[in-house]
Amino acid sequence: MTKKQKGFQPGASGNPKGRPRGIPDRRNALRDALGADLPAIVRKLVEAAKAGDVAAASLILSRCLPPLRPSRELVEVPGVPAGASATEIAQALVTAATRGELPSDAAAELVAALGAVARLREVDELAARLSALEEERRNEP
Repeated sequence: MTKKQKGFQPGASGNPKGRPRGIPDRRNALRDALGADLPAIVRKLVEAAKAGDVAAASLILSRCLPPLRPSRELVEVPGVPAGASATEIAQALVTAATRGELPSDAAAELVAALGAVARLREVDELAARLSALEEERRNEP
């Protein structure tokens, strides 16, 4: 590949001057060095946290407990008829939000999700139509 050509070539490194093979990762070397002492280090951290060391407690909690993510309870949106179109559902969501029956951020997320589904449906329909047209062309005399 010349310097003017750009792009990915299968089997070629994206960083040919990168770290040579066989050189160990420094992080793994540090983990190996700490391996034997790790239980004692953790014990000391826990003791410090129990004694009121906020930084130690923060470190332990940030590494051991995943952060809480906001979650929503299931909501029922009033005014959505069975078999409603995406537009009718979106209108019902907006109406429910303006009446205070649904948090506005939840309504916005649901309307955005509906938009994404509608775009995906359009892509599927276009792909099916394109396939049908291609099949017709193949069958033309």
